[in-house]
Amino acid sequence: MGEQIDQLQKLKNKLEKEKQNIKSELDDLRAQLDHAQKGKAAAEKLSKQLEQQLSEIQIKLDDSFKQINDLTGQRTKILAENSELVKQIEDLEHQVTSLQKIKITLQQQADEAKRALEEELRGKSAI
Repeated sequence: MGEQIDQLQKLKNKLEKEKQNIKSELDDLRAQLDHAQKGKAAAEKLSKQLEQQLSEIQIKLDDSFKQINDLTGQRTKILAENSELVKQIEDLEHQVTSLQKIKITLQQQADEAKRALEEELRGKSAI
């Protein structure tokens, strides 16, 4: 009977030791689970922050593209206006050149008429 008590005591000690080992493993697993949950929460928080930043950057990028399109449109309009103004300047320069030629011709005609008048007056005065 004493032998059975010893065996039961040994079995009890062995089971007690296994119980402690299992409890220790369970504590380790709980600590790992807690650590993993905290890591997951931190990762989710970081993910939300990054998504928010990405959204803000996308909005800024869209605004930048809109500004680029607006400026490109303004540039195209200004280039068209500039081209039209250059054409107008060329037309005006052509008109100035034509008017200068007409002025020279009229000046020559006026000088010729003046000489003819002076000759006619000299001819009449000589008579």
